[in-house]
Amino acid sequence: MTRSETTPYDDDRRAYTREALARLVLSEAARGVAGSARELVVTRHDTYCGPGGRASEAAQLVESAEWTLAWAVVYERERGSSWEEIAGYLGIAADEAEKRFAPGLARWKGAFDVPYRLDTTGRKRVPQLPTAAYDPVSACRRLDLWAGLYVTTRDHHAVSAGLRMTASKEAPEAEVSALETESDRMSGSVRRPRLRSFLELLARYNGEWFEETDWEAVSLGLEATDDADPDAWYSHPLDATFHSLDIRLAHAPGGNEVSVAVTGATSADLRLRIDTLMDAFAGD
Repeated sequence: MTRSETTPYDDDRRAYTREALARLVLSEAARGVAGSARELVVTRHDTYCGPGGRASEAAQLVESAEWTLAWAVVYERERGSSWEEIAGYLGIAADEAEKRFAPGLARWKGAFDVPYRLDTTGRKRVPQLPTAAYDPVSACRRLDLWAGLYVTTRDHHAVSAGLRMTASKEAPEAEVSALETESDRMSGSVRRPRLRSFLELLARYNGEWFEETDWEAVSLGLEATDDADPDAWYSHPLDATFHSLDIRLAHAPGGNEVSVAVTGATSADLRLRIDTLMDAFAGD
């Protein structure tokens, strides 16, 4: 494969069917519509909005809804719906629906042949797939968190749990539902030099202090860990008034990263903070 035919997220993306990737893009589009609609509910700042401003925002909302419809059609085609079935819900003829939405569907399919192009410098990748399909792991985490904040408080995988995954050794069928995960497990990686700061902030958000003795225990416990071996992870509890968190840690062989898995965070606000910490402390 040439450079322009590969992406940094190929392995992650292979775990998802094209149907699942299309559903993620639809979920992301719907989240955008919901966010825009929420903004229009608030009246406090109306006096600062120029003439026609709210009409402009409503027009943008309609445009976003049309964009969402286009991705809904892509998803329906990926899961096997016919043009006749789609058109029946849109109140138009099947050939009209195909003419309207086929170009977008063709661009979607073509992006899998060339997932990204290089810019004029030849160094920067410009994805051809929508972000949610290009990096589905991050999309699942982001959308699960959003759903936990605004849709449901009990289902921590409201988006990712319903996706259709590709076959694996553990799931031999051609297409299977997403494998079960711990109900509130949050996973990521943290750069080793930033691990202590990550744990200190995590403890603070949970209403406790991360003491020197805690760090000594973590440092010692990490020495023999290997994130490729589920039995070789170190477990460190963070018990406080708010939540009883279990932090599992393991070195990534050959790298300067520590894999992190947090369970016990059941509130949406704490989960959002943990996700933000993982993003902030994962970079160089």
